Amino acid sequence: MSSAVAVPAAEPPAGTPCGEWSLRPEPQSARLARRLVSQAIDSGADQVRRRAALVTSELVANGLRHARGGLVLSVHRLPCGWVVAVADDSPAPPVVRDVGQLSEAGRGLMIVGRVSDTIGWARTPTGKVVWALVGSS
Repeated sequence: MSSAVAVPAAEPPAGTPCGEWSLRPEPQSARLARRLVSQAIDSGADQVRRRAALVTSELVANGLRHARGGLVLSVHRLPCGWVVAVADDSPAPPVVRDVGQLSEAGRGLMIVGRVSDTIGWARTPTGKVVWALVGSS
């Protein structure tokens, strides 16, 4: 049996905008989003870019699975790292699921929580934004 833990509600940290893109509600958007974020993170270690790309992929996949329309992906630079955020039209709070070892789905936010420094979400006028901070170190 699986259980769920709420993602903490918190506004994303403010930083220097590095990019914002509208994504279509289609599976190919996750691949495009990974590429856009990798290009936006123009400095730093490859490990940081890889972690940010993984976070992006999982946040976009969750948005595609749980929202009805398109998504908005954004990246901001902070002194301590990068914030990757995905806004969608669903008002439902995100939850980290505790799924069985053989389950084929439901691990996205658990992965995000493990490879990022902080994860959170906030309501928007049209739904919500889910974000993760990927530290520079």
